[in-house]
Amino acid sequence: MNLILFGAAMYARQFACDCLQKGDSILFFVDNDTNKQNTTIALECGGGGRLGFDVLPPRAILERAFDKIVIASFSDAGEIRAQLAEMGIAPHRIDDSYVAPYLAARQSFLQNFAMLAKERALSGDCAEVGVYRGDFARHINAHFPTKKLYLFDTFEGFAAADLRSESAHVAGMGAGHLGNTSVALVLSKMPHKEQCVVRKGWFPDTARGLEDSRFCFVRLDTDLYDPILAGLVFFYPRLVPGGILIVDDYFSTYDGVKKAVDAFAAESQIPIVPVGDGISVALAK
Repeated sequence: MNLILFGAAMYARQFACDCLQKGDSILFFVDNDTNKQNTTIALECGGGGRLGFDVLPPRAILERAFDKIVIASFSDAGEIRAQLAEMGIAPHRIDDSYVAPYLAARQSFLQNFAMLAKERALSGDCAEVGVYRGDFARHINAHFPTKKLYLFDTFEGFAAADLRSESAHVAGMGAGHLGNTSVALVLSKMPHKEQCVVRKGWFPDTARGLEDSRFCFVRLDTDLYDPILAGLVFFYPRLVPGGILIVDDYFSTYDGVKKAVDAFAAESQIPIVPVGDGISVALAK
């Protein structure tokens, strides 16, 4: 089949290689992030050599014949499906089979933990560091409607200071990567906006004033070593007994994430448990 991949972030590369290994052809990638548009993605997939693919604006979809569009983004898969529907793309031509199992698993984990937290009357607030476009934060907000939800993000993408500890392939994404978001966009998705507290800026500076706070559910999704480690150092001691801290991208090519988690867990003698979405791990208190 002739495919277009919607999403040009890290995981899209693996999805693309999977498609190519099945014998499909990739026409090009599209992405809503203007910083990624009109760039090229280079793939090295097994014995297929090095291949280059254009990243184009979504309107390019309407200019080419194709069989299917593969959704290749975890963070805004729902938005992408809705966007494609508005563009007149028939549902049977939209393939979300790569991301759907991962998303279902992490949402199930959250739902089940929220149920246990209610049964056990866990105190403490919720937090997410690395909110991006708010697609997982809205689920936290929905499942913990009576708890305060702190939203930490630069809302401008990767901070240059956080790239200094990264490997070349991650640092090469550059400052501002994943910057196509805003506070207004994120808050527009929250079912209980009154419970949301936005902390915009560089973490951990944005955690100042919360030293006496306690948390029952925290998710770290910053992709990078320094803010992940800072998040573990700040939030884990402040979890209530029975609380959970989730770290996204542990099983990924964002190699700084695993290094930070392993270092913190080893020093603190805390076990690491896979969440079941193929990407994340949990640290319980």
